[in-house]
Amino acid sequence: MSELLKELETNKEEYGRVKHVKAHDAYYSIPFDNLPLEKNRYTLIWLPACPRAQRVATTVQLLGLTEWIDTIELAPRRLDNWEFSQPFEGHHDLTSLFSERKDAIQPCLYDKQHKSIITNDQYNLSTLFATYWLQASGFDSYPVHKRPTIDRMSGFIFKTINVQIYRAGHEENRVIKKQEETKLAQTFQLLNQHLSDSHFLLGEQLTDADLRLFPSLIRCPIYEKQFNLLCCRLEKYPHLLRYVQELYQLPSLKQTTKLEQIVDTHFRSPHNLQKFGDDYSDETVSSIYRKLLTTK
Repeated sequence: MSELLKELETNKEEYGRVKHVKAHDAYYSIPFDNLPLEKNRYTLIWLPACPRAQRVATTVQLLGLTEWIDTIELAPRRLDNWEFSQPFEGHHDLTSLFSERKDAIQPCLYDKQHKSIITNDQYNLSTLFATYWLQASGFDSYPVHKRPTIDRMSGFIFKTINVQIYRAGHEENRVIKKQEETKLAQTFQLLNQHLSDSHFLLGEQLTDADLRLFPSLIRCPIYEKQFNLLCCRLEKYPHLLRYVQELYQLPSLKQTTKLEQIVDTHFRSPHNLQKFGDDYSDETVSSIYRKLLTTK
């Protein structure tokens, strides 16, 4: 058993309950299990630069749900609010679509029949699709017999990668920043060791846990520069690097990894320029990703 799997077993309650906490905090206009799977009824609203949104968009592709769920993207640059790349249902921005609520969070699922947001449960949307709408595809990203382990792995990724990257990246105190970066580096090392004996996180089958890890890892070259996190240099972790390069070649992941928009949002969106300055405003996909995506 790898050290990572030992960590999941030791703290299984802590990591396993993340999904329930996130579901409790999310908005639902109707319980998801009451939703019929009807063609052309739903729209996934997502921002391609966002790792959590990419996971959900990839799940739609992998489960073969494109005839049931269409997608609309938010524009890559934001000042005060995320705008739609093109008008949607008479709305130009995400906040106006959430007129009854203030927390206009993406990704979110929209019901065209009732003209309302169903849920903004960004953490659980991908597993909800796989749980209730799996009949649309032969692929299963959330197999029943692996769900407890997937939930623990996903909770681990959320707490030690997804959240930790931003905790370390936004920390202004140099001493504390170094401490937070050390924690992040330790997690990368743990994952690197685990993947030395495993093709995917849970063996030879791609699961929802991989769809949570990959979007954060593919953005590591961005985080290294924008957040000044040298531990995000994936070349330091050969098995983790191999993992990213191989997953990027999967059609569904490659299709939803929109590198131009990722680079544009992080380095040229007005709200990020205000936070981080314009030191990297001239970066391109080639300058950021040339080494990472070059397979040997």
